[in-house]
Amino acid sequence: MKAIPLERLSLEGDLRDRLTASASRLADSLYGPDEVFKPASYDWPGDNEGRTLLAQVLTARATGTEPLHAAAIMAKLPEAVNERGYFGSILPDGMTDEQQLSGNSWYLRALAELYAWKKEPEVLRQIERVVRGLLLPAKAHFEHYPTDPLERANEGEAAGTRGDKPVRDWYLSTDIGCAFIMLDGATHAYELLRWPELRETIDAMIRKFLSIDLLAINAQTHATLSALRGMLRYYGLSRNAGLLAAAERVFELYVQEGMTENGANRNWFNRPWWTEPCAVVDSFVAAFELWRLTSKPDYLETAHLIYYNGLSHGQRPNGGFGCDNCAGSKERELFALENLYEAYWCCTMRGGEGLARAAEYGYWLDGNLVTVPFYHNGVARLPLAAGEAVIRQTTSYPYEGQTVFEVLSVPAACGATLRFYVPQHAVPGTEAISLNGVRLDAASDNGFLEIQAELAAGMRLELNFELGLTRVPAAHAPAFPDAVTLRHGALLLRGTRKQEDSDRGESELGPLKYASEGTYADADGSVVLSPVFVPIRKNDKETVLEQKTILFT
Repeated sequence: MKAIPLERLSLEGDLRDRLTASASRLADSLYGPDEVFKPASYDWPGDNEGRTLLAQVLTARATGTEPLHAAAIMAKLPEAVNERGYFGSILPDGMTDEQQLSGNSWYLRALAELYAWKKEPEVLRQIERVVRGLLLPAKAHFEHYPTDPLERANEGEAAGTRGDKPVRDWYLSTDIGCAFIMLDGATHAYELLRWPELRETIDAMIRKFLSIDLLAINAQTHATLSALRGMLRYYGLSRNAGLLAAAERVFELYVQEGMTENGANRNWFNRPWWTEPCAVVDSFVAAFELWRLTSKPDYLETAHLIYYNGLSHGQRPNGGFGCDNCAGSKERELFALENLYEAYWCCTMRGGEGLARAAEYGYWLDGNLVTVPFYHNGVARLPLAAGEAVIRQTTSYPYEGQTVFEVLSVPAACGATLRFYVPQHAVPGTEAISLNGVRLDAASDNGFLEIQAELAAGMRLELNFELGLTRVPAAHAPAFPDAVTLRHGALLLRGTRKQEDSDRGESELGPLKYASEGTYADADGSVVLSPVFVPIRKNDKETVLEQKTILFT
């Protein structure tokens, strides 16, 4: 099962708006060739350059536009990298800098995505130089990676800092475990190169990563999740069942100990100080990939919750991304942190990939089997065995469970099996599919409704399921063990009370009636529940910073 290329999608609606805003932010001079390259003294060699290029490539593909700065950035690369082809200083033999590995991982991933898009041989040669010059020599060092908590810094800033004194053969970061972010870049490079020596390096990295007590060492959740992404990509290439089981255990640990109540993250295990959209993007991708590889619907359910309540809340009205509080750790409320309102040096770029992945996840093909795990407005050109089928999707999801698929054009005699996701949060027994107004018999399988159909131009398929108000015990709110969250489908709801009723606690609610767009109100309208998710066109800085009660008694 493979995603259709982003170039075959013409998105509309909120996801298109979010991608357009992200691409516009990344077109700022801050992400252009005159400012994107950092000096040799920068603690994170390759990080700013790699994240920027990666986001520009992916948002360009998802929006159908050429990235404003990418060509100029690529033109300046030869003078920015060292003689071995990677960013940062060439360290003495026997030494490794985990922040250098981390930053150059994003550079590798940017090159890999650019090569997948443009197929330029020179880009592949650049990937080979990074692997040969930086990554392969680091193989022996992973066995000695410091995992004793006493050897690690116990505090860190949002941007992370490198220690001045090495521990054995490592320069270490306050972003604990960031060396293993390179698993993401290394496996992406291996997907293209298939070098045996690179496979051996990846195996050594994974062995060490899986030996670490991530809680005891207070590992950074972003580093953990980026490593997990790499493991999942590597499983897709190796099909090692033990590796997949290990990846599931890592993700379960993250969900239990590293996730916030709105599907964002705690920046480190055991340190719920702020969220980081970089990690939220990785958790979204990891959840989706675990669903794709296991077919377990719980993972897809988690991906929906992360996208609508964590990732989307982290995007700012200017298209960038910033950090929120860890709702449930100290406060009942969710809000953006004003001092980290936009993390323009990392999260803004990583958010671009998250939105591009959300677009990519809309349609998956396996021959003439079409799987639809997410719903977004727009037109898709599906390359089926008989030829190209062009389908327009119009949806009211996530507010309502109605999606219409209209076949605009299709080759003759084009049969297909169609699978449509029905969320676990849908009202049981309400799911149905109709063809031109006539209800069809559909098989239910692992969270999907499945039908077989002969596609024809003008055909109109309509999927329906009902969404309602549900009360879910809080699972990520250690400060409020008896709290509950309220949801409308996948949407986490926040409480708002009129000023004259503010003496009554917002966390206590009476009977509520549904209004529209995921909003509920009590009989006299004094209490309103509305989604944390706000379409980007309707959002503003005041709303983002507002303290939104999401935990209730």
